Amino acid sequence: MKLCVFGGTGATGSNVIRVAKTKGYDVIALARRPDVLRNLFPDIQVVPGDVFKPETIQAAIIDSDAVISTLGPVGRARETSIYSEGVMNIALAMKELGRRRLIVGASIIGIDPHPDAAWYTWILAKLILIPLLGYQYRDTAEMKEKLKQFDDLDWTLVGLPRLTNGEAKGKFRSSIGKPLHHPSSISRADLADYLVSIINEPTTYRQSTEVSW
Repeated sequence: MKLCVFGGTGATGSNVIRVAKTKGYDVIALARRPDVLRNLFPDIQVVPGDVFKPETIQAAIIDSDAVISTLGPVGRARETSIYSEGVMNIALAMKELGRRRLIVGASIIGIDPHPDAAWYTWILAKLILIPLLGYQYRDTAEMKEKLKQFDDLDWTLVGLPRLTNGEAKGKFRSSIGKPLHHPSSISRADLADYLVSIINEPTTYRQSTEVSW
């Protein structure tokens, strides 16, 4: 099975590539700096490109059975369209090529609290996180609404807590379509394991999920 990874030069994306390789996937990755990725993973297929240049995306996903995006805002940018434009360019290319499975990781703060979430979750999101990180919240929310319009795309939006560079614990909690109780943090290694593990999990199709230790 062939897996296409977007964001492979980042800390999370590189972990996804490592996990996918150990599970027997043939990995393809699109990168703005292909030499960096080739040095890290000389045995995968690297396609030069940029998600903000739609004409470069199809070459990466044309032979893929599934796509995982670990893209996110870079540095201290106060505005971003990485989700609403970049990820949606991936979704549009998948639609044109008839590819269905898309998994997108995005910070939990970019996702509206579930109606059943604890009262303090709403306060934290509305009074603190959204005012501080509203640019990311708006961009993720716009992407989520756009994804819902793709009837022929088996997407999963994975809500991420604080990410660490620690070692994998080999265990984590996850939820589908509802908030996770007290999501705190997770290592990028364990997150990568989760992202790859749900590729063929139909219960996560067209759903928002959350994962945490």
